[in-house]
Amino acid sequence: MPATDFTGMAAALEAVRDNPAPVLVVTHEWPDGDAVGSACGLCTLLRDNGFRAEFFLAAQMPDCYRPFLPYPSAEFTAEEINTKFSLVLNADASTVKRMELGPADFASITIPVITFDHHPDDEMFGTLTCLDPEASSTAELVYRFAVSQGWRISPAAATFLLLGITTDTGCFRFTNTRAASHRAAADLLELGADQDSIVNEVYLSKPLNMVRFESELFSGIRTAFDGKFAWIPVPRELLEKYDVNLRNTEQLIELVRGIQGVVVAALLKPTSNPGIYRASLRSKDPGISVGRIARGLKGGGHEMAAGCSIFAKTQAEAAEVLLRHVRKEMNHEI
Repeated sequence: MPATDFTGMAAALEAVRDNPAPVLVVTHEWPDGDAVGSACGLCTLLRDNGFRAEFFLAAQMPDCYRPFLPYPSAEFTAEEINTKFSLVLNADASTVKRMELGPADFASITIPVITFDHHPDDEMFGTLTCLDPEASSTAELVYRFAVSQGWRISPAAATFLLLGITTDTGCFRFTNTRAASHRAAADLLELGADQDSIVNEVYLSKPLNMVRFESELFSGIRTAFDGKFAWIPVPRELLEKYDVNLRNTEQLIELVRGIQGVVVAALLKPTSNPGIYRASLRSKDPGISVGRIARGLKGGGHEMAAGCSIFAKTQAEAAEVLLRHVRKEMNHEI
């Protein structure tokens, strides 16, 4: 569906407006600011405009986003979803694998599943997908949809949507920032979005243990290809030493990307499953796609920001796997 044609999405939602069974809003695993902003924004918009809606948000969410949550999140089995809800509205999850449904299995969902997304690798799964890879964020796409429908956008909904736009553009620094992104942000501010809360909670409230953790972590930075690739392995022992939860390490990758001369940055983190490591990837050169690197490792994301899982016995072996794929993308075949 073309991004500017919201006809199908509008019809799908209008069909359930008077249904006593609510809409279930979900997003992806390990939710970031856009996932939180677009999902909570959608749930709030629906409730403010005559729909019944509930949402499920994964517990692994970074702590900096928790102050924005307006109501408790509940999880449901597939049977409960099929009987209790009229449809599932997915915000920002581009693949079935990434969509967070808690204990439910997507293959067992029998009610319609519709999606708002801006990831270029969206699998177009489910019943209907509204996709715009040119949008800075799913929150920006949701904002445009709400405007197209003449929906009321409350200050609470505006704050959620501004949260998504602000975080996915890196405070309007990343290459996905467009003129439309600034216009949407300006409109949301005029609608009462609380920009101060976003800035203070997400960017100006780092706990002291996190500062100490970062100071030791960055002594382990590694580089390759004449300094064009930089990455940091995150040791499990260091996480335990400073009592840092992995969910709160989301923004560390930007510190690596900010190093002068670095073109590709990576963070290599352990997971709760032995033998599986999570790589976060960023690029500063549109000609070098970390999305392609991630897809080569069965992951995904944008061309300039992506992620994947690496299966290896040790973190050092996982780093070697990552290095080989980065070398291929950067044409350092030697």
